[in-house]
Amino acid sequence: MAGWLTRWIGGGRVAAARPAPAAAWVPSPAPGVQAATSPSIADTPAPEPAASFGLRKPLVGRSGQVAAFELLLPMSAKRHLTAGGSPVAQAANQAALLLAARFIGASGRPALVQVPAALLERPSVHAAAPAGSLLWVSGLSDLTPAVSQGLRERGVRLGAPDGPPAREPAIDFLVLQAPSGEVDNAILSAQRWREIWPKLTVVALGLQHLDDVERVLKGGINLAGGQLGRSAGPTPPRELGSAAHRICELLNHLALDRDNAVIAQAVRLDVALSYRLLRYVNSPAIGLARSIETVDQAVTVLGRAEMYRWLSVQLLACGAVRQASRAMQESALARGKLLEAVALARGEPDAGALFTLGLLSLIEPLLQVPLAAAIGPLRLGEAAREALLRRTGAWADHLALLDAIDSAEGARIDGLAERLGVADALPALLDAAWQWSAAATETTGEPAVNRAGW
Repeated sequence: MAGWLTRWIGGGRVAAARPAPAAAWVPSPAPGVQAATSPSIADTPAPEPAASFGLRKPLVGRSGQVAAFELLLPMSAKRHLTAGGSPVAQAANQAALLLAARFIGASGRPALVQVPAALLERPSVHAAAPAGSLLWVSGLSDLTPAVSQGLRERGVRLGAPDGPPAREPAIDFLVLQAPSGEVDNAILSAQRWREIWPKLTVVALGLQHLDDVERVLKGGINLAGGQLGRSAGPTPPRELGSAAHRICELLNHLALDRDNAVIAQAVRLDVALSYRLLRYVNSPAIGLARSIETVDQAVTVLGRAEMYRWLSVQLLACGAVRQASRAMQESALARGKLLEAVALARGEPDAGALFTLGLLSLIEPLLQVPLAAAIGPLRLGEAAREALLRRTGAWADHLALLDAIDSAEGARIDGLAERLGVADALPALLDAAWQWSAAATETTGEPAVNRAGW
């Protein structure tokens, strides 16, 4: 990843990164599915990530959606700075991360960035801190009053790691580390701090399982970050619900290239699905000049590839009983978009199938059924089945990259990104995936989400 690091750290100055504009997303059809020709969100260029630096991890809010992002320094940058030991390079690196946080915050969801107090004292660093950002300051008590006051006047929130509750220094939020087995301790620590600071925002990081994420949110913690793709134990045997079965049947109709009339008839048998389809096809994201009033028209106008993608998203929505289900759905979309972008960057022919692979990588915790049962009704190719069920085969590294990002394993992320040939591009691809998934969650026929629910 030396390429993008050099763009940011050159001669001790912070240079503005200028990644190439994100390519317009054109859906790749599933096997046997023809490409859509109608205008849709699929044909709308993703917003250009103006400053792609660091790697995003979602933070789940108490209302169950992605409410903020933790912005992590890539492992390769850490190694470079440790080896060089240059204070100027460290400051430039930190400023670059804060500039990236500014563009994340422009979407309405703030970025959480860890900053040592000694670096935050540097003018180039604290000047880069954007309004609304959450700066987790190591050694907050060492920060001079002038710098902390100036940051707060600009709308920056300052936080500190856990420790004995104290009134000094003043903090806007608290960061708790809650690895496996310490969830109860994190909840109790938050309660002790709130005896002194009743309205204190509390962030829990390092959670090992989705169940732990939901548990700390129920325990009163405002933002939780961890491994959304893992559950605390085996998923108990359970059958797919009837709604999920109907959607799987529709996906198979498309994969088998069945006639549009057959697909429309199957959609019409589900009133809720028919309503969501008509609402989606008439939404501004599609941008049609005339209204669509029948399911048959909607299927024809959208085209088979767009119908396949829309139905895949609806399958995710069948798991809406979890507290973190909205965050899970958006995360699944971002995973799918990232794998599709990786495939396109590598010139792989199955970009659409890799989108589906990323989407299905969270299907087990979302639907709360064993993975084999969840994907059983789908006509997936052998590469997808091997990757999902056994983490082997041609697409094993693709899923492994998602897992490494989920668990913030920096060295593993770097190694897999290098192996897949996207090391320099990964931050920008990940940024674009999250930007796209945020827009997609509001244009799939579901109600808009208030993302400030924390």
